[in-house]
Amino acid sequence: MYPVMLNICGKKCVIIGGGKTALRKARKLAAAGAAVTAVSPKFCGGFDCAEKIQRRYDKSDIIGAFLVIAATDNKSLNRQIAADAREKNILVSLADDAEYSDFISAASAVTGDITVSVSTNGKLPLLAKRLCAEKSADIDFYNSILPVLEKYRQIIIANHGDTKQGLINYMLSDEMLEIARRDTVLFEEKIKEKI
Repeated sequence: MYPVMLNICGKKCVIIGGGKTALRKARKLAAAGAAVTAVSPKFCGGFDCAEKIQRRYDKSDIIGAFLVIAATDNKSLNRQIAADAREKNILVSLADDAEYSDFISAASAVTGDITVSVSTNGKLPLLAKRLCAEKSADIDFYNSILPVLEKYRQIIIANHGDTKQGLINYMLSDEMLEIARRDTVLFEEKIKEKI
């Protein structure tokens, strides 16, 4: 698998399925700005984040979709949905079959401009969720210093050419991050001195 962040804002994303797994995926897609359509003969409660089409799947349901998620409890139907999507060059994920999917959804935590994602390549999603929670413990700190880091990264790129990587590494060194935890003003002053 190749890890990637997709811009799905305003793009048609279709979920086939109406259960809790489909709902969880629909909510994440909607939160990312996708235009979500869910197709299923029946839906669990809470599907207000998607346009609902209450009937059995038809291959015409995926026309014009950017991506499709097959989240039914019928493995052969999920495989048929995947075949239909691939025929139309649409990315497809099967909720019950990572190996047959074009992509899988990683566990993620988002704070501000920082996203932490973890995947077990579909082998144990609950472990990915737990690891993600552990790794995102410092996300608030890093989010608080990100504007300073971004500001000086742009200055470094513009003014220091080949030596930029060393300066960026300096900003992210253990010593500098410890200073940032104690005093963000001093952190910024030390960066200015160095560049």
